[in-house]
Amino acid sequence: MIDRKEEMNRILSGKSEEETDTSFLKDMQRVFLRGLAIVIPVVITVWVLWFLFQFVDGIASPFYRRIGLDIPGLGFITAILLILLLGTFSRYLAVKFFFRTLERIFLNLPLARSVYSGARELINAFSPGGKGSTFKEVCMIEYPRKGVYSVGFITNELNYEKEDGTKQRLSNVYIPLPPNPTTGMLALVPSDEVIHLSITVEQGLKLVLSAGIVTPTDFSINKLK
Repeated sequence: MIDRKEEMNRILSGKSEEETDTSFLKDMQRVFLRGLAIVIPVVITVWVLWFLFQFVDGIASPFYRRIGLDIPGLGFITAILLILLLGTFSRYLAVKFFFRTLERIFLNLPLARSVYSGARELINAFSPGGKGSTFKEVCMIEYPRKGVYSVGFITNELNYEKEDGTKQRLSNVYIPLPPNPTTGMLALVPSDEVIHLSITVEQGLKLVLSAGIVTPTDFSINKLK
């Protein structure tokens, strides 16, 4: 009886069985994508925190065992307390002076200077709107082939001097790889071939971090460029 009623409703609505199935699949796809949009940021956050806690635990746990404290989870608790202490005392001049001194030491060591400055710039790059942000603009380039576009971030520009003495303006475009944007590739693209997008850096980061699931409402070429 229920099947007859559903059949009558379908006939009265003018939809075929195939159209009904397609509509159901589209609804399921939208629900699934909404679920992914919620899960992916949570997974990335948990992954970063887990990596941080594992790092601190790997240092703290051997120390505790050496002094006779072999309590499961003690290194994890130490990591939480350490982060809370740093956040609490980061406002004090003495702590700021300590970290600035430590920073100067790193910057004066040849190998450490390259690693530390690169890591610092990369961290600043993923702080949209901050003074240290190195991502200037969101763009698209034709990569990995003509007709296929990759979303990237313009970090800088430079002049390339060719063999004939002429100079060409190049844009440094960083293409992050989701879900971990700290891994990616750098492409030096002729500036006139870069497609500038009219979205903010924060919107571009959301687009990349969500693997294209979280997209801005307006996505067009920046005609001011």
